[in-house]
Amino acid sequence: MEEPDEAVLNNAVLDLSGETAGEHATDVASPFFVSKKAAAVLKHALLDKYVVPFASKVGKWAPDGRVVYLDGYAGPGRYDDGTSGSPALILESAAAMSDFRKLDCYFIEKNRKNYQSLSALVTEAREQGLLAHALQGRAERHLDHVLEAAQGSPLFAFLDPFGLGITFEALTQKIFGSRRAGGQPTEILLNFNANAVRRIGGLLTSKKDTPGKPATLKALDDACGGDWWQQEFLDSANNSEAVDRITRGFARRVGQFVGAGAYTVEVRNRANLQVAYNMVLFTRHRDGLWLFGEAASHAQVEWRRACLPPDAADMLFSPADTFDEEEEVRRLGWIKAIRSNLENLLHKHGSFVVGDHQGEVLAGVIGEAREMHVRAAIKELYKEGKTNCTGVGDVRKLRVSRAR
Repeated sequence: MEEPDEAVLNNAVLDLSGETAGEHATDVASPFFVSKKAAAVLKHALLDKYVVPFASKVGKWAPDGRVVYLDGYAGPGRYDDGTSGSPALILESAAAMSDFRKLDCYFIEKNRKNYQSLSALVTEAREQGLLAHALQGRAERHLDHVLEAAQGSPLFAFLDPFGLGITFEALTQKIFGSRRAGGQPTEILLNFNANAVRRIGGLLTSKKDTPGKPATLKALDDACGGDWWQQEFLDSANNSEAVDRITRGFARRVGQFVGAGAYTVEVRNRANLQVAYNMVLFTRHRDGLWLFGEAASHAQVEWRRACLPPDAADMLFSPADTFDEEEEVRRLGWIKAIRSNLENLLHKHGSFVVGDHQGEVLAGVIGEAREMHVRAAIKELYKEGKTNCTGVGDVRKLRVSRAR
């Protein structure tokens, strides 16, 4: 498969909303573990809807159909109310794929109480014949072991720490770097914490004598691959701009270092508030960006549904009653926007393949719209005699050209 082009890399950014992150707080009694919040719905939907397509695709050529999955900050596996956390969700996916793929799961958790719960979940999975392993300690401590076990198989790593995670060096050299030989498929979905960037960046302008300031700044240096982020923070007009510039800079540097494309999902507490954290996918294949875009679109629908206010006794109508109508309005708006983008591309190129222009085709609606909406827009243009493309077939492979 081809490497993603620069236009795709520069435009693969979308804006999703959610609750504050915190799935992996070290205190097992944290309220976050009581029930799943909106952010977790979004994050887990991204994971759930992407890992299966990834494993299905890359596992087709893997020995015995084996694909290795690593969760470096797994948490207890389930919430106190029994709702599935990321480990339980992935094990459910592993069971669903067991007839045609072997998803070999490695879950790492530092907190002892969380690990005990996680270990029980893994034991249940192994009794069902699934490949699963629970490891206690820091993610960096177990990386060599997991990477050795993953040799010869595709690898998907989910790195979702509470705060700063593994270092830039561990991300680029230990994980990606160790798997260059043989072109082993490797992808990482990483939580790049915007709150940590704002908090640590604030030390640069603070006049307070903060204990441990040099060490704290160095921690972000290590996570970002240098102190370049400090000048980006100082040059920004506000915290929002700083987070955006630093996130993009981080994604670009990782991508350039390992030869990968990056797709960033911004997650907010509410639509009108600042970014809480970013989920960044790193993939060496253009198809990965498209598949993740599909996952992001579906995940956002789940997030919007999860954010509906609960029914109240004095309400005449339930918010859920109009949900489908509102989704239809969104659908029509996305198709209209994509159609405009396609017409601009036709004017610019005369003929183009959809898969080569993801960012331009989905400009303004990336992460919201998906391939079905692109197809609908192409079909509208075909009916109006503006293109020879009928919209039938694999959307990414469709060549859209001016009608003659």
